[in-house]
Amino acid sequence: MLPPRSALGRIPNHIRPVYPLRSTGPSVHLRPFTHRTRLLLSPPPGRPQLPFLSPLAPTRPLPPLSIHLRQHFARLISTESREHYKRRLSRGVKIGLTFYAILVLFSVIKIGVYQEDIEHQWPTPPEWSWKSRWCLRSAQALQNPEQIGKLMTNWPMVAGYLRELLERLENLEGEGKGIVEQDEGGFLVEGIGRTGFDISEKSEHWRRGYFQALMGAAKAAENLDGWLTDRKQRISAPAEYVVGPSNPRPKPMPAGQKKVPREENCEAASPTPESFYMKILTTKGFDTRQKLDAALAYADWLDFKGLGRTAGDMYTWALDIAAGAWAGDATKIVDLQTGLLKNAGAELPSENLIRVSTALAVHNARQGNLPTALSLFTSVLKARRSLPMSDDSVLPSAFPSPFNSTNDPFARLFKSLKTVLIPVEYPEPLPSGDSPPSRTTASVCDEAGLMTYIGEILYASSSRESGLAWTRDAVDMAESAMMDLGNTADRSARTRCAQCIKVGLENWKTMVSSLVTHAEKEEKESIEKAGKAWYGGERRAEAKSLDRRRWQAEESILEDRIRRLFPLLEGESGLDTLAPNSSLFV
Repeated sequence: MLPPRSALGRIPNHIRPVYPLRSTGPSVHLRPFTHRTRLLLSPPPGRPQLPFLSPLAPTRPLPPLSIHLRQHFARLISTESREHYKRRLSRGVKIGLTFYAILVLFSVIKIGVYQEDIEHQWPTPPEWSWKSRWCLRSAQALQNPEQIGKLMTNWPMVAGYLRELLERLENLEGEGKGIVEQDEGGFLVEGIGRTGFDISEKSEHWRRGYFQALMGAAKAAENLDGWLTDRKQRISAPAEYVVGPSNPRPKPMPAGQKKVPREENCEAASPTPESFYMKILTTKGFDTRQKLDAALAYADWLDFKGLGRTAGDMYTWALDIAAGAWAGDATKIVDLQTGLLKNAGAELPSENLIRVSTALAVHNARQGNLPTALSLFTSVLKARRSLPMSDDSVLPSAFPSPFNSTNDPFARLFKSLKTVLIPVEYPEPLPSGDSPPSRTTASVCDEAGLMTYIGEILYASSSRESGLAWTRDAVDMAESAMMDLGNTADRSARTRCAQCIKVGLENWKTMVSSLVTHAEKEEKESIEKAGKAWYGGERRAEAKSLDRRRWQAEESILEDRIRRLFPLLEGESGLDTLAPNSSLFV
């Protein structure tokens, strides 16, 4: 019998270690989750393995960078973050579209205000479509770069606008509906082509706008004479800049121009000026003034090209146009062979006859026929001085003068609002010129211009003293007329007076400088001869010295007058770019 166990010999239950129950199944060995056996094909039933936390074995190759980045960022973009990015992206797109919409709207408003501004300066026929009116006013604005803040005229763009406009106006199915071709297909002019329409059924506004388009296209063609346009690259340049077989050594293009025109892609930048002038002269529906404008402009262009005989024929045609519109017998007023105004009877010549006679005088002066030119100028001056005075001081201008530019932002804003809100009134037509004109303050400038021509011819041909006296009187008359005009709205009248003063001062300066040089030369010669002369040598030398001091004094007085007249001419005739107390009259 075993002895009884003592109670003190037992291990207390609260300090006895507890061993896990033994299982008859397979044994499970728990491992750290950062360790992974490569031969283990399936995860053990213990702690899950996290691949992105467990280091790769050094022998396992790295995946491509694209796959690695896709695996890395895929876990960062959850459903919530994806919605967040979508919201931010859509909000950014909305802000961007709104910003660009505001920019586009602002650009449209700016273009609209600009078009309204130039519409007020150069009104277009209201019956035309908006596209035709856009082309005409844009072309007219480009022809006056100083009034729109440009440096020079972009003649290729002017020609493009007017080419499109003429195509629209001469479209018999479009805006040209109502015009007809004359004599079963129109006139055929050698070297020019088919010209002339019958536009008598169209309104006066339509005819006037059509005339402006043709005259603008002719002026653009004159300035683009000798230019070529590369239609493939859309660039125009003079022929000497075009690269091709006919020009193996072309001039380099201006700095900043990367495109070079190629001869194989080029064509004439504009038709010849003759095509537009002849179209006006052969079109039925224009008044006498409009046809005379085209004839005189064409004759002046021929003079510029050196075709004096052809220009003379065109001046004769212009004289026939002016004389044919006279109500009575034109031979009693003007000599149809020479254009000399007779000024013999009570009948006064028409404005068109005066214009043609003046143009003929200028033409003869260019050709060297000074006696004929002097006779024509004096007859025109006598005819103008015999005209009756008008009650109106200034004739109304064909179009309203443009607004003066200002740097005040509030004034510019008010001007823009006024331009947009006030509708444009198309001006009344000018008189046809078939009746005698009236003598006005503005026409005095024309008389001063005639006196300037007469003084220049007299100085060059017969008497220097008489020529200088005529030039002085011309400057005095033009200055007086400029003062009388004041701040009138007729900008063309002020421009004519400013140009007359400028030309008169230039001629005066040239004449006096020549006389000073001649007097100095004679004084030097007289001093050299005084010692050898037996009698009166010193007296003749003293007289020559007095002449030299006289002309030098007049030259000094003239310089002071030029400085005094500068504020009067500032802003007129392109003289506003000169600095004070400076002069171009040299």
